[in-house]
Amino acid sequence: MCRRLNGIDTVVIGTRETFCRVCGYDDHPDERFSDGVPQYLICPCCGSESGIDDVTHDLVRRSRETWVDRGRTWQAPEERPADWDPGVALAALPARWRDL
Repeated sequence: MCRRLNGIDTVVIGTRETFCRVCGYDDHPDERFSDGVPQYLICPCCGSESGIDDVTHDLVRRSRETWVDRGRTWQAPEERPADWDPGVALAALPARWRDL
């Protein structure tokens, strides 16, 4: 049991996620997840909300499909970095969120 809890601790406690699990955007100053707890931030790129649209692989997959089907357009285009590339951003995601 202790080994299992220690494994969970390394995954959840002390972790911070600043990237969007749906589109990979990672230039936002705030954490989308802090110690495994969603901060309910809306991504300016794909419009997904942490803790709502990205808590399971299935939700991430569906949200990503919706974003791709809409042409990978930005919800807040004024926040888009000039050199932002959606392919690079998605490729940079951790495998557990990238390979869905």
